[in-house]
Amino acid sequence: MKRLVCLVICATIGLSSCQKNSSEINPTTQTSTTGTTGTTGTSGSNGTVATGLDNAAMLQMVNNVRATGCTCGTTVMPAVAPLTWNDVLAAAALEHSQDMNATGDFSHNSSDGTSFSDRITAAGYTNWRALGENIAYGYTTEQAVFNGWLQSEGHCKNMMSASFKEMGAAKAGTYWTQDFGAK
Repeated sequence: MKRLVCLVICATIGLSSCQKNSSEINPTTQTSTTGTTGTTGTSGSNGTVATGLDNAAMLQMVNNVRATGCTCGTTVMPAVAPLTWNDVLAAAALEHSQDMNATGDFSHNSSDGTSFSDRITAAGYTNWRALGENIAYGYTTEQAVFNGWLQSEGHCKNMMSASFKEMGAAKAGTYWTQDFGAK
């Protein structure tokens, strides 16, 4: 029951404020990312999945704001423990970014209708107690997408949630996915 309640709460947070970034809808360049979908699920490293981004920089930006706390919309979020990188979450994020890039769909559901929680579980992140996801489109750098997520109350709350212990992120073209979890 706790897992279901957390899934509903996390899904609600993860789905709020997910809109294409209108200021950067037409990037000047598009790159495609290829990567490994079968990973060993490394935790605590900066990853072996070819995510198309600087994993260490993304994790550091998130952990810097978690260390100091911030205000997400109108909600003051206290400092919380740092996240560790998880390759299984990164692989799930990469698969979703690649799917969105290939289809042009911008949604937490995959083009085949799979929910973000089912997609992350299928990637091998099992026995979880909390999951969340941020997505974005149109940004060209880690700093830009991080700033966009930080300015969106729901995305910011995902990054600041004490319920999450691990993170993985990836991009394909200018479609970004950031997945969070805890076991």
